[in-house]
Amino acid sequence: MHNHLILLVLASVAALAAPSLFERYQANILSGSPEQLDAAPTVVEAAAPVPRIPRQTRIDGDRDGHFRASVVMNGRQVPVLVDTGASAVALDEATARRLGITLSAGDFVEPVQTANGVTMGARATIDEIAIGAVRVRDVEAMVIRDTDLPLSLLGMSFLKRLKGYSVENGALTLRD
Repeated sequence: MHNHLILLVLASVAALAAPSLFERYQANILSGSPEQLDAAPTVVEAAAPVPRIPRQTRIDGDRDGHFRASVVMNGRQVPVLVDTGASAVALDEATARRLGITLSAGDFVEPVQTANGVTMGARATIDEIAIGAVRVRDVEAMVIRDTDLPLSLLGMSFLKRLKGYSVENGALTLRD
């Protein structure tokens, strides 16, 4: 009991001898001195960027050296011929309708040079084209009358949006 009484007296003396935290704060405010913080500043590290894993897809050439593939456009499978000579992805009207692209006769106002000559096309946008692991959103396309386009073309409006593409040993590699 005696030890407890001594500790209580020592604690009371220490409390009376040292100014309280409130008194120090009040004195700083009244003197116009800026408040000093004793704690070290907290260091917040920025999250390291997550490295994006490059995606690529390989398409083997056929006997004639052409690159044919089945791609997914707006969630639907579409057989295509990869064509670096086509300035845009080219679809026939029936394929465009399957992809949810609605056009009227008045939309076919763009002259388009095809292998069969000049025809009229309509501009459209494909929400997403996926081929293997490679995906591109909002791709420009040209819709051409059904009789003028026997096969959809995967043209430069898709290819130029990739990180790159190359042909090596008879295969086309697309890199996203």
